[in-house]
Parts: sequence; structure tokens; C-alpha cells
Amino acid sequence: MGWFSKIFKQGSSESGDEEASDEELVEQTNVDLARLSDWIDARLNRQFAKIKPKIEEQFNILIEQKKELFSNLEELNIAELHNPNIPAREKQIMEGNRNAYIHQHKQFMNLLDVSADINYKEASLFCKNFEELLSKLASSTAKGHYVMKEFFADHANRINRNVKAISEAVAKVQELLRENGAETEGVSDLQKKAAELKAKKKLLSECEYELDTAKKKLANSEQLKKKLLGQIEQLKKTDNYAEFEAKDKEKQELSSRLKKTDEEINSLFSPLDRPMRKFDRMLAEDTDVFSKYLQDPVTGLLADEQLKILTIMEKMRKHVEDESLGLKDKEKEKAMQRIALIEREKLLEARKRHSETKQAVRKIDEDIRGNVALQELDGVQYKISHTENQIKILQDKMASLEKTKEKTNIDALKQELQDEIKQVMGIGVNIICKDSHTA
Repeated sequence: MGWFSKIFKQGSSESGDEEASDEELVEQTNVDLARLSDWIDARLNRQFAKIKPKIEEQFNILIEQKKELFSNLEELNIAELHNPNIPAREKQIMEGNRNAYIHQHKQFMNLLDVSADINYKEASLFCKNFEELLSKLASSTAKGHYVMKEFFADHANRINRNVKAISEAVAKVQELLRENGAETEGVSDLQKKAAELKAKKKLLSECEYELDTAKKKLANSEQLKKKLLGQIEQLKKTDNYAEFEAKDKEKQELSSRLKKTDEEINSLFSPLDRPMRKFDRMLAEDTDVFSKYLQDPVTGLLADEQLKILTIMEKMRKHVEDESLGLKDKEKEKAMQRIALIEREKLLEARKRHSETKQAVRKIDEDIRGNVALQELDGVQYKISHTENQIKILQDKMASLEKTKEKTNIDALKQELQDEIKQVMGIGVNIICKDSHTA
């Protein structure tokens, strides 16, 4: 890629600084990233201007040859056979190949479009595309050219000379571009890196903008949370909230009492779990009642309005005594003691206490649900939960944006591009990366 540097330094020497050192000959300039790509094209077009007359001369030759080629194709189209008495089959083959041969050459010509005011990029791209077009023409007309040489040799030779002259004109354009360092190959990498730098700068600007926006939203959310927490503190100072606390304390005491009652009921039956499960397989009546006690003694007692469990337990006692349950001596003795503790008065009192306590808890729950302070408190707590969720989302987004910023290292790419521009074009460029994002 040193040919650009050579050309540009030659241009600088011609301006009068012949005694300056190579370092002093390097032009220094500032270029905004937004117009860097256009600046590269403009600088190369300036260099291209030196050879543009010669380039245009070759393209004029190409245009004249296109006109000649078109004329020769038209003549071929109406040309008569020297020997009109050839077999019909051969004549048919000739006509088919002639039509295809003319059509393929016209397609080739249609794609040889030269701009009226050509620049370095168009000229280089034209030459690059021409090689492909010429290769396609050669492969598609190989058979047709052989047939045309058989039937219309003069016409085929004139057409071949036109294509060759066009090819030679393009080859001279390529040579001029190559000798004067105005081919696009050496600049394509610059343009790609300029586009990459521009894209990364845009991404970085967007990240910074979104990060700034997220920070503001986070500050607002945190301020809102602080305000809501203050509202809770104010609510806790109201009479309604004091009433709620009193009710809540009473509910806790009742819940503790209910739990104790349940434990007492469970303690009556839990030591009998194994004997009861053995007896369950032998019981023929009131199995539903007994099954509930097995699953949960509290639920069983609340559902057993007639206290059928007393009758069932008496039956079980007899089976324990006659050893039909297969209990060991200690198990048998323990079971007999426990069955004796299950008395009507004890069960009635426990069930009554459980029901009354449960009813009192329900009444307090109703009062609490109607408490204005608690309703307001629930509303504020919901807002706090929502705000905390927003804070978490914003924090995660900010962390992601920070990682993206760290990965988007434009300084290294910028320096690399500046170095390549200096190497390729012989110009010291300071790329200015302005923040293109506007809120």
C-alpha cells in the first residue's frame, strides 16, 4: 500500500518543499469521523484528476469501439451466406448460433456503461467488473464464434477485433491507475475501517446516552422508593394503624392459642398411630370417621359431631386387650393408657375451644381487612415492590451497557486507521470523533 504515499509525497515536493525531510513533507490535517469516507474519496479524486485526461482518452476509444461493434453485429445479422445451397439442418444451426452470438455481444456492450464524469472509484470498479464480463463473454460465445468463423469469417474477425480493442483500452486504464496509485484495492481497507469506526462510535454514543438515561431513571426510582418508605412511616403513626397493630397482636395471641389446642388434640392420638393403623384394617363400621382421625386428628374431631371416635376407641381397646392387633407388651400397655386418656369431656372442651378461637380469628381478619390504614399500606407496599423491580431492571441494564462500553474500544481502531491513512496516502490525519447522538 506504499504507492499512495509515494504519489502524495511527490505532489508535496512539487509544491516547493524539496529540501524538507520526509517527516516534514507529511501533511497534517483534522478530519471529522462523519465525513472521513468522503474525505478519502475526495483526496483520491484529487490525485485521480492528474491522470483523468488519459483515462478519458481510453474510455473514448472504448466508446468508439462499442459503436463499431454494434455496427458490425448489425451487419452480421443481415449477412447472406456465400453458399445459399447448404442443407437446411446446417442453415438452422447457423441461424441459432448467429442469433445467440449477436445477443450475447449486445448484452456485453450494455454492461459497458461509462460515466460522463468518471472518478477514481468508478474507473477502478469498471476495470474490475470488465474482467468478469470479458470472461463470461468468452465462455458464452466460444461455440458461436467457431460457427461464425465457418459461415461469416470476415464479420467474426471484425467483431473479435472490436472486443480486443475494448479489452486493450481497459488494460491501459488499469495500467494508468496502477502506476499512479489510484486503484481502489489499497483504499478499500481504509473505507471498511472508517465504516467500522463510525459504527462503533455510534454504538458507543448510544450506549452512553442509554446509560445516562438509565442513571436518571434509577435516581428517580430510588427517590420514589425513599418517598414511599416515608409514607409508610407516616401511616404507622396514625390511629388506624395503631388499631391494626392491636388487632394483629390479638390475632397472634389467638393463633398461638389455636396452635396449642391443636397440639393438645394431636398429642392425644399421635402415640396411638401404629395401633390405629393396624385397627383400621379390621374396622368394618365408621371407617370414614376413623380415617379422618388417622390423617389429621384435629380435622377428624371437628367433623365428628357425635364423637363416634369414643365408640371406635372402645372397640380398639378390646382388640388391644385380646392381643389381636399383635402389639408387644410395652406397646400394649402404652396403648391402653392412651386410650384411657381420650375422654368425652376432654374432646368436647378441646373442640369447643378450637371452634371459638377459630371464629375469633376470622372476626379479627374481617376487621383487619376493613382497616383503612392497612389498605393504604398495602397500596404503598405494592408501589415499593414495583419500584424495587424497576431498580433491579435498571441496575442490570446499566451493568450490561457498561460491559458493552468496555468492549467497544474505538481508540485502538482510530489509531490503527490514522496509521494506515498515513502509510497509504502519506497524510497525517487526526480523526475527530464527535458525539453524533442528540437526545
